[in-house]
Amino acid sequence: MSDSGEHELFEKAKAGNRTAFDRLQEILDPSVRRFVRRLVGISESEDDIVQDAFLALYMNLERLESSEHLRPFLFRVVRNRCYDTLRRRGRFQFVPLDVAAEDLAVAPSFLTDRRKQPDEQLHWRLLYAEVQKAIDRLPEIQRQAIILYCEENLTYAQIAEAMGTDIGTIKSRIFYGRKNLRNLLKPEILEALGIEKEN
Repeated sequence: MSDSGEHELFEKAKAGNRTAFDRLQEILDPSVRRFVRRLVGISESEDDIVQDAFLALYMNLERLESSEHLRPFLFRVVRNRCYDTLRRRGRFQFVPLDVAAEDLAVAPSFLTDRRKQPDEQLHWRLLYAEVQKAIDRLPEIQRQAIILYCEENLTYAQIAEAMGTDIGTIKSRIFYGRKNLRNLLKPEILEALGIEKEN
């Protein structure tokens, strides 16, 4: 959905239109669930975290100045709920490394391009899985910033708002996250992606 369509739904929902809020929730739900899975893995807590996040959004719609604050608010709530879940477990755990079918819906187009030969699709899916594994090994704050930037397409300002910090810190986390990713990926993966390894 376009930013203008999301903005329009946000304004209607903020004015009390429940149908607009339901449609907004329907649009945002896949991104929210994907973020939950990336932070806590596949968990029986997923539905509760998602439900809590949307309830918090609904209860705080009037406080959000514009639709630009919608995703940062939502991802901040999700992040906090995920941390609560991880604290209750007594530890952080890594997410599964395979790509879920619903996540392929927003994966880079080269993973879902039906015009490509099956062996070429497999090649890109394997590369994508390797990158996902490397992202999962990043320090937590770098990992979250990279996920929000690369997978959820949030701006630096939105990520800063979601993570409760400033833009400079987010730029630094993404810079060092990318640098660490280059060091975590095998040379042949970097070469296949056309990326030079950091010295």
